[in-house]
Amino acid sequence: MNPRKIIVFAIAILILGGGYFAMRQFAGMKELPPERPKQVSTNYVKVNPVEYREIDTEVVAYGRITSSQTLSVIAEVGGRLMPGSISLKPGTNFRRGQILCRIYSEEARLNLQARKSELLNLLASSLPDLKIDFADTYPAFLTYFESIEIDKPLPELPEIKSNKVKTFLATKNILRDYYTIKSMEENLRKYTIYAPYDGSITEVNLEVGTIVNAGTNIARIIRTDEMELEIPVDIHEVKWIEEGSTVEVSNEDGSGSWKGQVIRVGDFVNPATQSINVYISVKEGPQSGLYDGMYMRATIPGSRLESAMEVPRRVLMNENEVFVVDGGVLKTKRVNVEKIMRDQVLISPLESEGLNTGDSLVIEAPANAIENMRVTTFDAQQGASAPQTSQSNSAKPEQTTNAS
Repeated sequence: MNPRKIIVFAIAILILGGGYFAMRQFAGMKELPPERPKQVSTNYVKVNPVEYREIDTEVVAYGRITSSQTLSVIAEVGGRLMPGSISLKPGTNFRRGQILCRIYSEEARLNLQARKSELLNLLASSLPDLKIDFADTYPAFLTYFESIEIDKPLPELPEIKSNKVKTFLATKNILRDYYTIKSMEENLRKYTIYAPYDGSITEVNLEVGTIVNAGTNIARIIRTDEMELEIPVDIHEVKWIEEGSTVEVSNEDGSGSWKGQVIRVGDFVNPATQSINVYISVKEGPQSGLYDGMYMRATIPGSRLESAMEVPRRVLMNENEVFVVDGGVLKTKRVNVEKIMRDQVLISPLESEGLNTGDSLVIEAPANAIENMRVTTFDAQQGASAPQTSQSNSAKPEQTTNAS
């Protein structure tokens, strides 16, 4: 090999080796940055001390209020429809006892008077025989004959004290005509239709002057002085409701309030809603701002729980379990769930192994909370104050979520 090339190669090796040696020397002289401490997460939980007390329960439900009585006005006799003491139009209000409408009855009235005349004729021809054969009965029938007036209801027959008198009256057809007239009088009352209660007309099917037959539906009326609220109640809440309880009924927006009373509680489940219907009577009318068809809110007072606690619904796990903090770690305890509401739940202690007075009930916990997790607590009633303990969980992955 050329000696010149050997010398150049040796010099290159020396330069590279010297550079590497110098780099190692200078790198050893550089100060290392301080080591950062390993970050340790803390699991905070919010707790409340367990305190049982007496609590009055209530059931809140919604429903539509309707008239307590809705009737169809149906003709029982035939004839021409005549006006009553009110206008037969939808929306017309009426008072109890007012005439809603009439059916032309002049022909029926005249037939009744003719039949009374026949009875008077029979009595007149029978009085001499009564005077001779039944002297003790004669004065009563004479007085009865004189009391009959064609335009007034037929008086009651005198008391018949013997079978002989009864046989005599039957053979003279007096009994037959008497009961026929009574039937005609009862039928004549059907020509005038009176209002059975204070109410309003909601629907009219026929105009005045129309010829109606027996069974024709003339109109539809509702009662307005007594309303009824029907509300569906969850099966598990019906046990809190008692018949006769006073109920506060209000608008959905809370602008009005009325008093009602539970009058019926259903004993069957509505298959459409899987609830039981409760019926509330409200004795108010339109003058108070309450109208048929309004959607209402009912607050029904329930039974009293002697020892219970109201907690947020979110604290429940597996339907009847909660977390407590015991010795700085999470423990699971069972509770007796008395009543579930929209956001809250009422719980009571179990006879054994349950939630006891003074326990630290977890109100808010990390999403990954499990039993035996080490936690740091702070009192929910005092706010986010200094932690009561400073336990850490180094065995868990780094967590930065705090329940506040």
